[in-house]
Amino acid sequence: MKLAIALFVCAGCFAQPAPPAFETASIHPNPRVERSEIQVSSGTLIIRNQPVFFLVEWAYDVTPAQIDAPSWFKESCFDIVAKAAGPTDEAQMRLMLQTLLADRFGLKLHKEARTEQVYVMTLAKGGPKFQESTTEGSFALDQTGAFMLAAHHARMTDLAQGIGAEIGRPVVDETGLKGRYEIRMNLAPYAARAADGGTSPGQFDMMSILFTGLQDLLGLKLEASKQSVDVLVIDHAEKTPTEN
Repeated sequence: MKLAIALFVCAGCFAQPAPPAFETASIHPNPRVERSEIQVSSGTLIIRNQPVFFLVEWAYDVTPAQIDAPSWFKESCFDIVAKAAGPTDEAQMRLMLQTLLADRFGLKLHKEARTEQVYVMTLAKGGPKFQESTTEGSFALDQTGAFMLAAHHARMTDLAQGIGAEIGRPVVDETGLKGRYEIRMNLAPYAARAADGGTSPGQFDMMSILFTGLQDLLGLKLEASKQSVDVLVIDHAEKTPTEN
């Protein structure tokens, strides 16, 4: 009886499901002649002109400040065209990209909890000044003219990651908003303030946008805090991916 139980338990150990993976995937170096972009559709992921650093950031859905990687991660850029066996949502795509990075770049990493200076993003008085998306879709940015910036199908984590990239600190989403939203910002007043301050024409006062405009335009606010944050520490990766 003990032997039978042992065999049953052992068989269960070997029955672990394989990590989700793309059916086909190609990775090619990009000489930075194209603009950077990412397209996510049902079953297809296209990433153009992005460094390994960004690939890890998107695959693991973290902010840049949550990645401890060697400097070369931000140097060479790559194009990825990957297709799943069937319709796949964005969450599964991220897991599939994790598998692809492990298979093709030999990526190995571990998570490490670190106490960091962070900014916490919460709702300001009066609540959000944007609407939930009424259609299905993945996160996309769109700029209309010099000053109008729009984010479509944006999660609050997408917004937090973008802000974190600008200020170099993790931004923790505590808004409680779990959907996808249509976010529009008219940045003209902040360009004017930058010009008044003597900076070059067309430049923005990013700190004013993040700490004043965020509240005025979107109904969100940032507050400094200190929290334990999960950081991805890169243990190993190859600079050149294996052949397609």
